[in-house]
Amino acid sequence: MVFKSGKNVLIEFYAPWCGHCKKLEPIYKEVGEELASDPDVIVAKMDATANDVPQATFSVKGFPTIYLYTSEGKVVSYSGDRGKAGLVEFVKKNKTPVKGAPSTEEAAEEAELASKAEEGEAEAEKKDEL
Repeated sequence: MVFKSGKNVLIEFYAPWCGHCKKLEPIYKEVGEELASDPDVIVAKMDATANDVPQATFSVKGFPTIYLYTSEGKVVSYSGDRGKAGLVEFVKKNKTPVKGAPSTEEAAEEAELASKAEEGEAEAEKKDEL
């Protein structure tokens, strides 16, 4: 289950017949597309009428109900507007670092070093060919 991934999980509990859920669907999809580049975040949906909602963790009394389950296991309820900007900001504000994952700066440094190493190998291969 995504909650055991060790990542931050934005979860929408919905009902297929719910008008508010249907209205949110394209917006929630855009949120998922925007956050797809963040390796620490998973955007998920669960049909709460067809699946067992972990009641000890989540209180679902209406639809849609949105929570952020952080990488540290903290549950944060979303009560803002149902717009893309509000949902994305909510995740960015409340997400927690994933254990064992490099920070954004560390990941950028590693990518730069790897790129330089590849350039060095390419230069060495060119010299070997001569």
